[in-house]
Amino acid sequence: MHPDPLPHEKTIKEIIASFRGVALDIFGVIHDGEALYQPVHETLTKMRAAGVRTCLLSNSPRRAAAVASRLSSMGLGPDLYHGIITSGEMAHAAFGGIARTMPRLNGTRYWHAGPPDLAGLLDGLAVERVAEIKDADFILATGNVEESDYLLQQARQRELPMICANPDLEVMIAEQRIRCAGWLAARYETIGGRVIRFGKPELFAYISALRVLDLPATEVIAIGDSLATDIAGANRAGIHSALVMTGVHHVEAGPDNVPDHKALTALYERYNAVPDFLLKRFSWT
Repeated sequence: MHPDPLPHEKTIKEIIASFRGVALDIFGVIHDGEALYQPVHETLTKMRAAGVRTCLLSNSPRRAAAVASRLSSMGLGPDLYHGIITSGEMAHAAFGGIARTMPRLNGTRYWHAGPPDLAGLLDGLAVERVAEIKDADFILATGNVEESDYLLQQARQRELPMICANPDLEVMIAEQRIRCAGWLAARYETIGGRVIRFGKPELFAYISALRVLDLPATEVIAIGDSLATDIAGANRAGIHSALVMTGVHHVEAGPDNVPDHKALTALYERYNAVPDFLLKRFSWT
């Protein structure tokens, strides 16, 4: 894939002149895992004043309310966006029978793969968490598990499907690169395991965002920091997209977030995804 022409560098002010709605990623775009990026509050305020509708579309394996609470603690209240969708919420809704997106599973017992504080994603539903893979009917992945080859082999031998509640391969938290559940899911697939993903780049994530925005795809732009999920998903959904250089591809941004187009072109080919625009950061100007 050789994009021609290369995506243009733009600002939010320039981009939203052509769109009425935004499907906006969270990690690496509006915060670094610990604090909001400096221009974010002003940018969202000006977007709201310009009549642009914003749906936060995140691959977080947490419920939407938990993510909204975390954003409020950072200083970003619900008055600055019109809705929030998380991969964790989509998975919960599917298991709860609210959304018609859940493939049939044989059994209701699951083994959790991920941080302990994310183990309760499906609490309150008609499923049961078990301590060992041998007792499970499926895997719920909310994060990566290091040194898990033996566990994955066990799951594969038992033909357990993996429910991936965060398809991101990795995120940046401050200056640290963290592998996510998507990384674990990809490893499981390499040994023949079956994976069911909730979130980007799956089409249903974008359909859900369009419903929140109440706009057609032609009037919406997706903004994110990951080619593998944000941009690839937008490409598949027929939605325009912008890649922000403050997240997982920040190395390709170089000093002062000036994009290295040669390095980025190699990534476009690697992920088979190309944005329409590049943003040095999520900033109004």
